[in-house]
Amino acid sequence: MGGAIVRGMLAAGRVQPRDVVAFDPDAGCSAEAGRLGLRVASSAAALSDASMLLIAVKPQRFGGLAGQLGALPRPTLVISVMAGITMHAMASTLGRHARIARVMPNTPARIGAGMSTVAFSDGCTTSDRDDVTAMFETIGLVHRIDESLMDAATAVCGSGPAYIFHLAEHMMRGAREAGFDAGTADLLVRQTIHGAAELLRHSSDDPEALRRAVTSPAGTTAAALAVLDAAGAGEAMIRAIVAARDRGRELSAGA
Repeated sequence: MGGAIVRGMLAAGRVQPRDVVAFDPDAGCSAEAGRLGLRVASSAAALSDASMLLIAVKPQRFGGLAGQLGALPRPTLVISVMAGITMHAMASTLGRHARIARVMPNTPARIGAGMSTVAFSDGCTTSDRDDVTAMFETIGLVHRIDESLMDAATAVCGSGPAYIFHLAEHMMRGAREAGFDAGTADLLVRQTIHGAAELLRHSSDDPEALRRAVTSPAGTTAAALAVLDAAGAGEAMIRAIVAARDRGRELSAGA
């Protein structure tokens, strides 16, 4: 995700490669940063004097990273894309100079089609808010929320692509069961999901109205939806989102 964000900023001309210092313990990621023209640091400690710090690591690795960074020596805009690590937890380790923005992007950011939610600490300036918003607009849409809703945002848009991919997996299996070869099933499902997503995006109708428009009484779609309803698929999706939100809260409490 950090790479997607940096690529988006570079493509939009918001930063120059020489202005970005990258650190990643993974040699492959460091090599890729070098190919992008970024300056590559040998340790996280080299980043502690930055005016803007983007932290895009797994939440479980934040403790070790924070230990290397220590209390920041100067006022710094800290942008976190970590699930479950609160602003309070970050401030307690990075110190009083940290002005913190929490952002939850999702993986379609890799192709510039992300959905990012952002929350700002009280210490963030108007310029900070503008800079962070502009940064993430290079990889998709941005919506500001209160930090109290960050776990819910993680459940809806952070984890959301996985729900669609899960649907695609099973649509492809169903297509093969219905008689299509694997290649044709793959093509039909990918384009169907793409087209439906584009229609949903551009239509003024809500999802229920769009669903009704496809569903003729006693027709083929009605037969399929009856099976999904009988299996409780809709309620299961609601429970899945709430479960993901609750897991985010557990991670926050344990941070």
